[in-house]
Amino acid sequence: MESYTADAVSMLVYLVDALPHAADRVFTEAEAGEAVIQAPSTALAEVLYSVGHDTSIRGVSLAGTPDDARRALVEDGPVSVAPVDNAVLTEYAQVESEFSIHDGLIVASHRARGTDAIITTDSVIADADYPSVWD
Repeated sequence: MESYTADAVSMLVYLVDALPHAADRVFTEAEAGEAVIQAPSTALAEVLYSVGHDTSIRGVSLAGTPDDARRALVEDGPVSVAPVDNAVLTEYAQVESEFSIHDGLIVASHRARGTDAIITTDSVIADADYPSVWD
């Protein structure tokens, strides 16, 4: 079964049902139990913060509370929480100079957990030759 690491943007765009085809396919497979999507706890915290403070994503109004978003993604949805543990921090220490803290933790989680690709629109990650899914 394929596994993926999701960044905050991918989860926010999922919440407003505006994912492009390839990323939407991965989330649909995860909803059906045919793939696994993991998200670092830090990325999930970014999502909850955005839901609590932003008004829209990709021109679509955000509805609900941060807890509604948590339930939609993790409790009732296709995302598993990937804690930032020692293995992730070990990987992060290897890549921290190449990325922002947010991107670095996504890449570190991907590396530590051996996921197949990162669900992201972030060109910095793709340009660093990490496999990604978006369009």
